[in-house]
Amino acid sequence: MQEPEDSVTTNKDVESYKPRSYQLRLVDYLTKRNGIVYLPTGSGKTFVAILVLKRFSQDLDKPIAKGGKRALFMCNTVELARQQAVAVRRNTNFKVGFYVGEQGVDDWTRGKWSDEIENNQILVGTAQVFLDMVTQKNMALNSISVVIIDECHHGTGHHPFREFMRLFTIADQTNLPRVVGLTGVLIKGNEITKVATKLKELEITYRGNIITVSDTKEIENVMLYATKPSEVMVSFPHQEQGPTVARLITAQIKQFFVSLDLMNIGVQPVRKSRSLHCQRDSSKKGFVKQLLNDFVYQLQEYGIYAASIAIISLIVEFDIKRRQADTLSVKLMYRTALTLCERIRHLLVQKLRDMTDDDDGPDDDVNTENIIMNFSTPKIQRFLMSLKVSFAHKDPKDICCLVFVERRYTCKCIYGLLLNYINSTPELRNVLTPQFMVGRNSISPDFGNVLERKHQKSAIQKFREGNANLMICSSVLEEGIDVQACNHVFILDPLKTFNMYVQTKGRARSPEAKFVVFTAERDLDKTCQQICQYRNAHDDIAKYLKERVLEPAMPELYEIEKHFQDVIKPFTNEHGAVLLPSNALTILHRYCHTISTDAFGFLIPWINLLEEGERNKLFGVNAKDKYVVSINMPLNCILRDTIYSDPMDNARIAKISAAFKACLALYSLGELSEKFLPKTLKERVAAIADVHFEHWNNYGDSVTATVNKAEKRNPRTYKTYCPLEFYDARPRVGELCYAYEIFLEPQFKLCEYTEHMYLNLQTPRNYAILLRNKLPRLAEMPLFSNQGMLHVRVADAPLEVTIQNSEQLELLHQFHGMVFRDILKIWQPCFVLDRRSKENSYLVVPLILDADQQKCIDWQLITKFRILPQGQGSNVQQREQQPAPRPEDFEGKIVTQWYTNYDKRMLVTKVHRELTPLSFMENNQQEKTYYDFTMSKYGNRIGDVVHKDKFLIEVRDLTEQLNFYVQNRGKSKAQSKARLKVILIPELCINLEFPGDLWIKLIFLPSILNRMYFLLHAESLRKRFNTYLNLDPLPFNGTDYMPKPLEIDFSLRRNVDPLGNAIPTEDVEEPKSLLEPMATKSIQASMAGLEITELENSWQQYMEPVDLSRNLLSTYPVELAYYYNFSVGYVCELDNKDFEDKEYWTKNQFHMPTGNVYGYRSPAKTNANVPALMPSRPTVRGAVKPLLILQKTFSEEHITPAEQGEFLAAITASSATDVFDMERLEILGDSFLKLSATLYLASKYSDWNEGTLTQVKSKLVSNRNLLYCLADTDIPKKLNTILFSPRYTWIPPSISLPHNVLALWREKPEFANMIGPHNLRDLALDDEESLVKGNCSDINYNCFVEGCRANGQSPYAGSDFSSEVNFCVGLVTIANKVIADTLEALLGVIVKNYGLQHAFKMLEYFKICRSDIDKPLTELLNLELGSKNIRANVNTTETDGFLINHSHLEHNLGYTFKDRRYLLQALTHPSYPTNRITGSYQELEFIGDAILDFLISAYIFENNTNMNPGALTDLRSALVNNTTLACICVRHRLHFFILAENEKLSETISKFVNFQESQGHRVTNYVHILLEEADVQPTPLDLDDELELPHANECISQEAEQGVPPKGNFNMSTNVDVPKALGDVLEALIAAIYLDCRDLRRTWEVIFRLFEPELQEFTRNVPINPIRQLIEHKHAKPVFSSPIMEGDTLMVGCQFTCMEKSIKVYGFGSNKNQAKLSAAKHALQLLSKCDA
Repeated sequence: MQEPEDSVTTNKDVESYKPRSYQLRLVDYLTKRNGIVYLPTGSGKTFVAILVLKRFSQDLDKPIAKGGKRALFMCNTVELARQQAVAVRRNTNFKVGFYVGEQGVDDWTRGKWSDEIENNQILVGTAQVFLDMVTQKNMALNSISVVIIDECHHGTGHHPFREFMRLFTIADQTNLPRVVGLTGVLIKGNEITKVATKLKELEITYRGNIITVSDTKEIENVMLYATKPSEVMVSFPHQEQGPTVARLITAQIKQFFVSLDLMNIGVQPVRKSRSLHCQRDSSKKGFVKQLLNDFVYQLQEYGIYAASIAIISLIVEFDIKRRQADTLSVKLMYRTALTLCERIRHLLVQKLRDMTDDDDGPDDDVNTENIIMNFSTPKIQRFLMSLKVSFAHKDPKDICCLVFVERRYTCKCIYGLLLNYINSTPELRNVLTPQFMVGRNSISPDFGNVLERKHQKSAIQKFREGNANLMICSSVLEEGIDVQACNHVFILDPLKTFNMYVQTKGRARSPEAKFVVFTAERDLDKTCQQICQYRNAHDDIAKYLKERVLEPAMPELYEIEKHFQDVIKPFTNEHGAVLLPSNALTILHRYCHTISTDAFGFLIPWINLLEEGERNKLFGVNAKDKYVVSINMPLNCILRDTIYSDPMDNARIAKISAAFKACLALYSLGELSEKFLPKTLKERVAAIADVHFEHWNNYGDSVTATVNKAEKRNPRTYKTYCPLEFYDARPRVGELCYAYEIFLEPQFKLCEYTEHMYLNLQTPRNYAILLRNKLPRLAEMPLFSNQGMLHVRVADAPLEVTIQNSEQLELLHQFHGMVFRDILKIWQPCFVLDRRSKENSYLVVPLILDADQQKCIDWQLITKFRILPQGQGSNVQQREQQPAPRPEDFEGKIVTQWYTNYDKRMLVTKVHRELTPLSFMENNQQEKTYYDFTMSKYGNRIGDVVHKDKFLIEVRDLTEQLNFYVQNRGKSKAQSKARLKVILIPELCINLEFPGDLWIKLIFLPSILNRMYFLLHAESLRKRFNTYLNLDPLPFNGTDYMPKPLEIDFSLRRNVDPLGNAIPTEDVEEPKSLLEPMATKSIQASMAGLEITELENSWQQYMEPVDLSRNLLSTYPVELAYYYNFSVGYVCELDNKDFEDKEYWTKNQFHMPTGNVYGYRSPAKTNANVPALMPSRPTVRGAVKPLLILQKTFSEEHITPAEQGEFLAAITASSATDVFDMERLEILGDSFLKLSATLYLASKYSDWNEGTLTQVKSKLVSNRNLLYCLADTDIPKKLNTILFSPRYTWIPPSISLPHNVLALWREKPEFANMIGPHNLRDLALDDEESLVKGNCSDINYNCFVEGCRANGQSPYAGSDFSSEVNFCVGLVTIANKVIADTLEALLGVIVKNYGLQHAFKMLEYFKICRSDIDKPLTELLNLELGSKNIRANVNTTETDGFLINHSHLEHNLGYTFKDRRYLLQALTHPSYPTNRITGSYQELEFIGDAILDFLISAYIFENNTNMNPGALTDLRSALVNNTTLACICVRHRLHFFILAENEKLSETISKFVNFQESQGHRVTNYVHILLEEADVQPTPLDLDDELELPHANECISQEAEQGVPPKGNFNMSTNVDVPKALGDVLEALIAAIYLDCRDLRRTWEVIFRLFEPELQEFTRNVPINPIRQLIEHKHAKPVFSSPIMEGDTLMVGCQFTCMEKSIKVYGFGSNKNQAKLSAAKHALQLLSKCDA
């Protein structure tokens, strides 16, 4: 841990010390035994501690594991710890660690503590931190060499000092650390009557004697360095009766308190007195009373003038609190208090002006010495006179004065008074410079405390440096804050304790210092007696220590055991961790803090003191005159039983007893860790890691490990898996082989432009693949040429062939190589013909009809075209010697033009015997002959045409396209060329003599073969899954299975290059949608102020205009206009209002809007300026269409076969750019997976709370888990993820790299990483190497190797060539998310065709979930949920007692509950403590969320086949997000039935209801940018609430200076527009319906009715994501920052332009996308206000 920065203090006692003799004697003693060092203030206790640390430094630099030790320096306060840490660091060379609660040490792991302990030698911090560190076994006592405890006199009762020493009694007594106590006060508080007893108890506590100096001479030596000021008593007359105005103000305040008690500020956290006998004021009211009581105290004690200053502080405080208030009622309370203070301020100032000449002058007129003295009490008068007498005209440098007061606000008041008094007094004006310092009210990390701490640090620094010489301070300076030696100490308020007397007096360290105590004359004797008692206590202490020498007897063991003998024994678990009773209540509060709740939840244990009757019922006579306390944990806690304490002698011990028992119960239930801390999510996940996440270990990962971004995005490389049918399939001589013919059937119309393609595709000659293995039936596949679609079919029944001899086999090899090298030109220079029988080892052969009209191999063609003829150009002379071309030689053949600059292959479509080169050209070239045209362009190259009287040929360009998967939607360059007729002179063409129909069919061959490859993978998965699910015996799945043709997903937008090849899909710009302006003020409901009056008039009272006759002087112009319009009837809306008003009172509040809310707009209910998301469309309600998936789930007769094509889509990524992909199926599989995981976890871990279940579910369905689940199978090796580009990313069958080169990847993988594509291109092989041997020659191989090695010293050094080389060696790199999406898509295939039950079984196949012996996964839907929170055994009457008017709710839902206990739970918010029958709705919401998501996903999947996957995802998100759910909840009036006791929640719901009524209950764009709980920018908690908050790091102040919002614990409800509770209740109700009826079909009917308007309207126009709205805003120009992680929350900033100003907002979320969405919503709200 980083050492702290310089503290607010510098310890000058130790900076220049040389050890004094008595200090060395004390250190010698402490080296041998424990001791409590008692020395007066200023005599060097800290330096003694530092000397002791050095004495015990022997093993501090060793690791703990090797016998090393560490030293603890334990302090009582944060400030004192900070001071001592700085002192140790400045005066030693030890490594110092600083530890206080603010740093969040409570949440540190054992590993974090181990690092801190290893890296530091002296650990300085507060007592509770070290107590927890040892009790939680983060450090053992025997690893500590010495413990120094500063201000050790606090170690009484249950203070952490004493509890730490208690640990010594249960530890191994042989190797305990040395204990050194430091104190300047041996007696705590006013415990001065039994000095000897108290001192003996202190010695027993710390297992050592009090040690001080040994003789009188030594005492004198100490006193040279210690304090001995002269004491002065200043008395002042008692003021019997204050001024009249003071009595008036006091009376007003008392009257305000009466009103405050009657004021309803909503349900606040319950606070009871320490004895639990009575409820204390809620913190907010108590805070107001406390401040006003402080003010009354200052008014009475210090006078009117001081009160006039003090009241300003209250005005500021109340105004800040008013602005921070959560609810309107709390705002009103602070506003009322503020009004009272302003009235009091006015009275005080008016009274002060009685002594001025001008009543209307500035306020500074009252700041005169005369007025100050006259309107001050005698105490203040004497105080001011003392200052004047003591310091008048003195040198400021000679003054160092402290003034102690009792209260925080008194400091500020006296400071303000002194500023004005000094300024008005010439004798003091340039002499005194005051400052003040108060104790810290809280250490919570809000800006107020950060700023206060900073200011106080500055004040002390000024005082030390002499820039201020008078410090007013509260008791904070009694301990811990070191300041320079003072020469005047004034005690303005009465001394309360012995400690205060000793500590304040100890501040007067200067020679001839004065210690001045102010007291009233009537209290003079009492004060003198009190000081005498304090002096006597000093004498008693001296007497106790007088006879002691430095070798006294140590406390006996029996004394120590008796001293620490308590009623409740600590509990030590099997791991050695200790649960102390004193820590139990804190642990309970921390545990409640970990229970998940919404922004409005406030979870605390409910503690109650039992009455006598209850005590006797439980414990009988044993409880007589005893105290018994009960504890109930929050509703959503696993501990549902009431915990009772043992009967105890007082309420405090009883409360500890009950809390201790509750902690033990939570520990036994597994809710507390082995360290007795609330189990973290990481610990819970780790506990089940071996059950659900064991497979992560195979990949060097752990489910509890944090994955960094680079690793998360790092894709993995897989070895591709060849289909079994294509492996070892090479034909062999004499063995039976199978030739599967490939048929191409055009689906486009025959016309002039398609004729050549249409006719050639339908010739009887085809190709076949020849192999030794049989193929299954393969689905018919679509391809797209420039002419249109064609269907490709692979023959079901193969042609059986036997190769007779090796010559035939060689011919087949040569023809196969010629096809891919010469015709298709996809042969790379480094390729060889692979004669091994391994991957893809089949051959392409031509088929022809024989004499019997039977298909056979065309051996004649194979023999003729072992290589493709390479014709060359010829000159005129050569052509003259050649025979003239014949028409029959060119018909249907492929030709090229040797005289052009490019090698184009063209199909001869027609021979024109009627034309010659001298014929005139058609169309635009009628004046030229074909001869003239050709000579004009190419005359220089061809010389002349020899045969001018011969025929001409018509040709069509053959496409260079090789990927025919995607339809070319527009008219491309390739299509235009395909329409052109070209007439050529045959003499000038090279006739390749290859049949045109076979050439054309070859063009489609790569696309066909690649698709067959993945179809075989799909078929293997189909068979595998059917076998696993035992569905293969079904007729449609067995041997008779006939695959359906592959289906094209026409919703996918695919792009092609100019040749028609598919290219990577880019985002297509959609039409932009402008966000309508948002009103700058919230719309109030028209009925908000409605009062029921007499019905004699036709209008309501609120409609009536003012009485102008009686309000002549106060009438506004607008009221005159309204009166006129009302009287003459010009306000036509009045009739509408009247009609709606009557309608309002004829219906109850549960009445829902009728009809389609999107179909019309009611003027009174709808803001006409806010358009809906979609155009209106009438809704026709009828029977709910059943979901096919549910039909297949509950009836096998509806089951359909999972098609080969669906499995192909499931293994095809969108990056492959095919006409189908996995994304649509992945949406369905994703929702199914979430449903499955939810039901599985809810049944298996029924006692877990919703927050833990949600987090574990997120792990279970995470991409990371799915990646490892699927990676355990061979499926990733079968995926199609690469864009098919035959010339660059595909190796044809029976072709590979040279075998010796290929071996490098297997034998030398590190060297293989250096091989680049340029090295392979340079590997030029001759025909013998490439076609015969299959290996490159030694020379070529060595050159290749050297070239690869040279990459390390070339510009290629460090380059990753894998993406360009992997395809050559059968490797593929796949993004991790694609693997996860594949698993979800495969589940989507199963659930789509076979229903939920079979899909549940697949979870076990993939090892996502594992069934228990008696709980098969196939019965997930039928499992009883075992949590007590899900079901409680109570009668109906008791349940219905909570469900008021539940029949209206059931009517609006469209469902009547059989068991209303589910309904009760679904409506119970965590803030509602009264319902102890069931838990809160959170468990049901967890289930309902998954059910709703799945059923909505299934519906849109089945009914939106033309919607692309991205739109489907957006649609699902729009339908199931919290905002939409809240709108539906409110529209069906479900919010009236929520059981909650949280006023802020009620107010937020009410605001949202009013807003939705203004929108006509529609989900508009307006609604979509409302802020949810996950979106809001955090605001600090109101610090009046006594909450136990974890403390944020000190970096908060740095972030505040940088303008970054603070992090830590925040009240997320402050800015919420859409309370999550509304959506949660709706989801909980859905789960309740399902659990009540156990029928998903009935549940779907209810959901459909609820969501019907949105299902229809959103489908027509999918709502636009707020991020896209912001990006498309014409002026915003948003820029999103990188996310910042804080705990489990991410923050994203968004900089945008609004009204020509740059504005930055922040969004928060559990992931980057959610945080970005939140930031976009913030920005859109600001923009919409600007646009309004």
